[in-house]
This record gives sequence, C-alpha cells and structure tokens, in this order.
Amino acid sequence: MTTVQAPADRPSTDADHRLDALLLERWERDPALPAIVSGETALTMGELRERVLRTAAALRAHGVRAGDRVVIHHERSVEFVVAVLGAMFAGAAHAALGVDDPPRRILRSVQDCAPRAVLTESALRDRFSDVPGLSDLVVLTDEECATYAPTPESVQGDVDVRGDASADDPVAVIHTSGSTGRPKASLISHRALVSRIRALQTTHRMDERDRMIHHTVCTFDMHLGELYWPLLAGATVVVAAPGRHRDADHLADLIRDQGITTVYFGVSQLELFLLTRDPAERYDGLRQVLTGGEPLGPDLVRRFHSRSTASLTNIYGPSECTIYCTAWVLPRDPDLDTVLIGPAIQDTELWILDEKGAPVAEGETGELYIGGAGVALGYLNRPELTAERFLGAERFPNAPAVSPDSRFYRSGDLVRARPGGVLEFLGRADRQVKIRGIRIEPGEIEETAKRCTGVRQAAVVAHGSGAEKRLAAFVVPEKGVASDSLPSSVREALRTWLPPYMVPSAIEVTDELPLTPNGKLDRRLLEARAAQRSAEPAPARAVHRAPADTPADTSVDAEPDVESVVSEVWCEVLQVSAVGRDDDFFDLGGDSFKVLRVVETLRERLRADIPLAALLLEPTAADFSEELRRIMAHGPTD
Repeated sequence: MTTVQAPADRPSTDADHRLDALLLERWERDPALPAIVSGETALTMGELRERVLRTAAALRAHGVRAGDRVVIHHERSVEFVVAVLGAMFAGAAHAALGVDDPPRRILRSVQDCAPRAVLTESALRDRFSDVPGLSDLVVLTDEECATYAPTPESVQGDVDVRGDASADDPVAVIHTSGSTGRPKASLISHRALVSRIRALQTTHRMDERDRMIHHTVCTFDMHLGELYWPLLAGATVVVAAPGRHRDADHLADLIRDQGITTVYFGVSQLELFLLTRDPAERYDGLRQVLTGGEPLGPDLVRRFHSRSTASLTNIYGPSECTIYCTAWVLPRDPDLDTVLIGPAIQDTELWILDEKGAPVAEGETGELYIGGAGVALGYLNRPELTAERFLGAERFPNAPAVSPDSRFYRSGDLVRARPGGVLEFLGRADRQVKIRGIRIEPGEIEETAKRCTGVRQAAVVAHGSGAEKRLAAFVVPEKGVASDSLPSSVREALRTWLPPYMVPSAIEVTDELPLTPNGKLDRRLLEARAAQRSAEPAPARAVHRAPADTPADTSVDAEPDVESVVSEVWCEVLQVSAVGRDDDFFDLGGDSFKVLRVVETLRERLRADIPLAALLLEPTAADFSEELRRIMAHGPTD
C-alpha cells in the first residue's frame, strides 16, 4: 500500500481559516507597511484596507451576500487586486475573467457562474450591458466603488458581524477547460486557500522585507498565491504591467529595480527568461523561486542554479486542489537526471491507486488521488462532474486505511512513489493536455469546432513535447462545403469563442476521421499525422525583393518591405505556408521560444534594435509590422 500523508491542520476556529479575518488582523497591526506597488502607484496596508472595504461596502449595498459570486474583469493592476479582495470582504467568491478572452467566451463564463455583480473598469463596462438571463446583473467600476464608505456590515473579516460566515464558504472560482465543450469552474474555499498559504509560509517564509511579483494570468490559480501569500505575510506585492507577463525584459527590470525576493515562473516562462537575458546576468537578489505547471527538465534546473543563489522549488497540483499539493526543492546536483514533484505538503493526503482503486506498491505506477484541506468544494453547478471527480471514502473499498471522513480529488495524473514518499510525475491517464502550462481539454475545442459552419466532425490532438507541444485539429466538412477555405473559416470562428492558447496551430480538412479496429477514433494515428505535417518544411513563398539591378544603397534596400519580411520570418519559424495581415502570432503556434527566434532573426535582417516586447504587445502581423516601422524610424521605447 502506498500512502503519502502530511500532518493534519491544528484544531481552530473558523476565523483562523478565513482570509478576511486574517487580512484585517494583519492590516490593523501593520497599517504603514507597503502592500502593493504598481508602476508609480504604491499603497500601504492601511490604504489598501480603506479601498478594499469601500469596494465591499459598494457590493453589499447592491445586494451581494454570502455565497454570491462576483466577476472581476480588470487589467492586471492595483484595481484588480482591490476588486478581488473587495469581493471576498463582501462575502462573495470572485471569478476573474481575462480581458483578452473572446467576448463569447467571457459571456459564456459569466452566464455559467451567474454572478450577482461585476467589478470592472470604465472602458470595459459595455461588455456586460446585456447578458442574457442576467437582467439584474450589477456592474460597478472602481470609481463608483470609491464613493462608498465602509460600514460594519461590509467588514466580513469579523466573523461575529455575520453569524453564518464559515471557513468553508467559497472565496474563488477558477475556470478551466472542460471536455464537454463547456468550461468547468472549481470552487475554492477560505479554508483551502488559507491552508495553502500556510504551507507556503511554513517552507518558504516571507516577511516585511520580501517582495513578490504578481504576473500570473488571472485564470490560473497561482494568482491567488501571488496576492494572498505576500499580503498575509506582511510582504509587498509588485504588480507587473498589463500584457507584459511574457516579457522577460520587463520582469528582469522588476526583479532588479523593485528588489524582488520571491517569484513564481511557469516552466516555459523560466526557460524563456533564461534564454532571453544575458547569460552573464545573475539573479542573486532573488531568495526563492517557485516553478511548475509543466514537466521540469534537469538541464533547465542546472542553468537556473548557475545564475542564481536562490532556491528553486518544483510545485505540482491541479486547481481543484488549490495551487499545489506537492513540492520539491531542487538539489544543486550537477548530475541530476530526474526532476521529481516531491512529497505531500502539510494538510494533504495522497494515495496512488490502480484501476480497481487499490493502493499500488512503492515504485509502481498508479493514478494520484489528492485529499486534505486544499481540495476544492467541487465544480460550480456541475453535480454530476463533481460526483465523478470528487470522491468520498466509500468509493475506496479496496483501500480500507482511508479515513471514513476523507474526501479526494481524482487527478487523472499517473505517478509513482520513490523511497521516502517523494513522487515522480509520469503523465496523464486521460486526454487532458497542457500547452505552455495551461490545462486544456481537447474535447472542448472539438465541441466548439463542430459548431462552426460547414463542419460535420472534428477531432483535436496534441503532438510534440515540452515547449514544442502543439494542438492540431482535423475537421470533416459537410457535404458540398469547399475544403480549401474551411481551415481559415474554422480558425476565425474558434478565435471568437476560445482564448488564443486553445486555437489549434494547424487545422486540416480530411474526408473522414480514422478509426481503430474496435471502432473508436484513432487518436494515435492523428497525432502521428500532425507531427509529420509539423515536421514538413513550409512551402516556399514569394517575398518582395528589390530588382537585381537596383543599387544597394537605394531607398528600396534602405527601407525594406517590413510586412513582407515579417511574413517571411513568421513562415520560417512557425512552419506555415502563409500569414495573413490579421493573423495572430500565438494563434499560429507561436510561443515564448519562437518569439525569441523571430525577434533575433528580424534584428539581423532589418538591422534594427527590436525589443521582445514588440511582438508580445502587438501579436498580429499588421500591428507588429507597424510597430517595427515605428521602431526603425524612432528607435525603441522603454
């Protein structure tokens, strides 16, 4: 039997496990400590408390009560942080939606979580002017919230103010991709999040001398750690500029100029950061770095250790278990050959079971089941899916040692235990994949593709590994539909319904989908076909060139056709045959590593000082080309 357990949490009151009570105690004890820095804006804990309680008062005045949900729709900013905390102090759970997500996906997520209110900025308010089925939806901006005065009823941190306040109240709603075509939303409780913050603080302690960057996208649960952990520890949250979470130069500037001591990087982001910066540059000001979201390779660990004295910790855990459930501090071992995900953190119980629900022997492969304080309450409005993935002890008749009151999340991840209970991650047991650290259900993309005009069937597979993992879609057209124009029309339709990371980099029309001998879709064959197509060189393209007899110093050579050069380089790097003016680099399969290759190539061909941020901020071919023309004329801006 393989059981991996960590100490249970101490007996305590609900107030000990409510974020509002804990934050109020911290703010009242240290009101002058810096709390948030964002560009030129800085708030002390006392100033943050005032703004948060005004927002909570505004929500309470508009009917928000315990158990309600509040959508947060802000760019990354001080206002975003205030909105998240204000919703929590009003007694609600916040659901943060990315401002760059397609309008249809935003609308669908709003309808799915049925919020009582939306907190947003003035420029985005019209997005919520008419939400079907939610005619009484309250939409408030930060300017409107600032006009409300805090009242005792708005301060939910004092549990005595409202007798029904519980540590098991939901505090956050985290949307992830769903296999049925509908995103699923995990409900995270105060108790779960407090447990995780305490686990982080136990092993990676922060205090008022520390600063942590908030740059993770709001749809990934690590943004909860980047906000609540430093604020509860008395440390300072340093907010990265909107749209620059991929920009290694910007993050390096923050690390240096703001005295950052603690940061979380997704694995791909850490890879890009080290590739982009000067190899001689060191980051010894950092004290501790956490990474996760994707498998971590030994070579990346060695490269990080060679450039920083900071500790590097690999954390693992699905959002259904609140940020993480295992952690492994990477040893400074030049001969490291396997990166593990570590043992269970505190307040966590792990079981590795076989297909019959029986524990496997140490060293044997099995599926990981996660229990303990961090397990989510379930999926919002999805009772059948909740019952399928969140299991009680009665579901484990072959594991009699499971406590009768235990509750587990079935992760779908395959692991095996090393001596001492340290786990090794081996892959997925189901179809869920991760692209650049983001969990994706191919089934959601398939269901969306089937809604596209002219599509009869659709299948989506992932191919490649690590940073080179890509999504590919195969679509069968309706009878009479022209196949040559179908990929582009499907791509455009998917862009209106799905975020960029879920739009396949390749869309291929096929007469039929292949089946296995038992009549099931042959996904392995499609994966092999997608990998083969990806490896084929892109067809040659006609690119604007100066006439052969044009002198080298004429204006034609001095002022190249920037858009043609951009298109040519994108085709080379992305391995596509053509690029449209409105095509998005990341929709076509671009990632952080390909950004680096494109910019380095263009620096050479255009003989210009092009910052990485240029492509990150202007990802369409037309806008990027226009930005390059501006840079070539005036030079890059800071």
